[in-house]
Amino acid sequence: MNIRSLRLRLMALALVWVVISLVAAALVLQYLFTINMERGARENMEAAMTRLAASIVVGAEPPALAEPMPDPRYATPLGGRYWQIEALESGAISRSRSMWDEDIAVPADFEGVFHQTAPDNRQLILLTRQLRIDGPAGPQAYRVTVGEDYDPIHRATQAFLVDASQLLALLGVVILAAAYLLLRLGLGPVSRIRQAIEAVRHGETSRLEGTFPSELDSMVDEINGLLEVREVMSDRARARAADLAHGLKTPLAALHGIADRLRQTGNAHDADLLQDLSFEMSERVDYQLRLSVLRPRTGSDNASSSLNTTVLRTVAVLKKTSRGEDLHWIAQLGADYAVDIHRQDLMELVGVLMENASKWAASRVVVTSRREGPRAVLEICDDGPGISDDQSSRLGERGHRLDESLPGTGLGLSIAQEILALNGGSIAFGRADLGGLMVSVGLPLSRLDRREVG
Repeated sequence: MNIRSLRLRLMALALVWVVISLVAAALVLQYLFTINMERGARENMEAAMTRLAASIVVGAEPPALAEPMPDPRYATPLGGRYWQIEALESGAISRSRSMWDEDIAVPADFEGVFHQTAPDNRQLILLTRQLRIDGPAGPQAYRVTVGEDYDPIHRATQAFLVDASQLLALLGVVILAAAYLLLRLGLGPVSRIRQAIEAVRHGETSRLEGTFPSELDSMVDEINGLLEVREVMSDRARARAADLAHGLKTPLAALHGIADRLRQTGNAHDADLLQDLSFEMSERVDYQLRLSVLRPRTGSDNASSSLNTTVLRTVAVLKKTSRGEDLHWIAQLGADYAVDIHRQDLMELVGVLMENASKWAASRVVVTSRREGPRAVLEICDDGPGISDDQSSRLGERGHRLDESLPGTGLGLSIAQEILALNGGSIAFGRADLGGLMVSVGLPLSRLDRREVG
């Protein structure tokens, strides 16, 4: 579970609150139901006591009733309804047949409702009163107790709890479903903001556009402000890098002219040194210019560029160079995969790698492509001198060259690695079957080509 999800957090809180509320409601309902059941039992016992008191034969020993109680349960052993009359002056006791010759132990000087456990573990609810009844010989004092089994009340309470729990569980499901719908509606604007941000990342818009709740206006304004600042700073940085690079080109051209004049005056050593320094500076300026046009990307961006078309165009261009026209170019390309990289960046990547291969190749450059899972793999091999395993780990280091015999600054492979880092690609170096260097580049397929191929 994603505990950082606001929707899941709110749903979890709603679930906890609903469960606690419904459990508390079930307990309260059970308590209220029990109270009402006991109130009903007390009213029945009050009515029974009134009838019992009216039927007492005053002066009889032991106490007796003028007529039996109309409820047959009083006359049935363990029938569930009970009465007991105690003459306080003589201590004589009479009881209903349902008592089965067992006395009810009544607390001394107590009047009211109480609970008691019978010898056979039956739970009883009882009501006791002390009454003075006028008779021929004068008033007589009695302690009258009536009661009934508590088990029916307990069973009714448990049955009510089960029924109420089922109803409350159904109610809880309905409440949680309503809470889920409420959260979806309430958090809908957040999803719209996320979609608007994705549109900005994909380059469809430059600002968050749409209608949002007033509570989110300040956040949307802040995000738009940050986007504007980022765009301004990015454009300004690119412009400054380009201005600096272009500004250096004129002084560098002047250095070339100075080197030529020094050579004409016979100072060839200083002329060559100055020529090499100016050439290296020109290469580094060109390197910065090429980096400044690379496009920063995020995981949400999506691009689609033809790998085969880029390779074939690059081969056609390199064949027209003085070095490339002497080489035999072999392109063994598979399906025309669409890779997730901007077309201009792909042209730059393939260009620097194949230019590096043409520089070192003796007679042949072989380019192959294939698919490995969600990635397209491009391999560029030459039949040049190649490199050792130790040297392969140092390739691509900025400004590092393994061979100083050929011109260059060693920045080409560094540019390739910059492009791959921006686009989620990978690069590996090894020895080719031709004997020279093999460069293996992995690029993620575009979303469309990934679905079609997969």
